[in-house]
Amino acid sequence: MVPTVKEYTALLRCSRIQADKAYSRAANVLTFVKKLMKIIGMSEQWVTARIKQKGENKCIP
Repeated sequence: MVPTVKEYTALLRCSRIQADKAYSRAANVLTFVKKLMKIIGMSEQWVTARIKQKGENKCIP
């Protein structure tokens, strides 16, 4: 089961996410990444390495 955008918004408490778009972007990417790291237990070094690996794209594989 995959959570909906509304459930992710509530979970992350990011009221600035546009829930009406299929692909939405948080208003502050760094805050979003930090909250995501806490939720799924990733280290900041892991995230930084993945972002550098993917270039300057703010994505997590």
